[in-house]
Amino acid sequence: MPEENDDFTLYGTLDLTSGHTHVEAFEKGRSDYTIQYLESLLEETAGKVLLIWDQATWHTSGQVTEWLDSTDRIETYLLPVRSPEANPMEDLWRELSGRVAACLERSLDTLLESCREYFEDLSPEQSLRTAGLYLN
Repeated sequence: MPEENDDFTLYGTLDLTSGHTHVEAFEKGRSDYTIQYLESLLEETAGKVLLIWDQATWHTSGQVTEWLDSTDRIETYLLPVRSPEANPMEDLWRELSGRVAACLERSLDTLLESCREYFEDLSPEQSLRTAGLYLN
């Protein structure tokens, strides 16, 4: 979107063992928002977390690396550069994009609500199936 328009960035994770998703919207992709998201992820989970993610600058910044070093609950694994096909969450983003693109209402609030509804309505089995990880 042009700079004069508002937008938002969704942060999200897919638990590969349960199919549960954890998604939050932020103004944009930034290190401080990444840390806020990770803190909320830790509140929603128990035990250790293996976080497999891409090499976005807000994932690999010094600020985020320092924060990750201060917690013993998250271990990270960086995917190769430009390899969305290796990230199962990308399949959910792709499906979400198709559904949101079909939304005729173009207000930012309506689009964000459409995104929230998508994830609220998504069952764990559906999320794993969409990501190509659910065998029936």
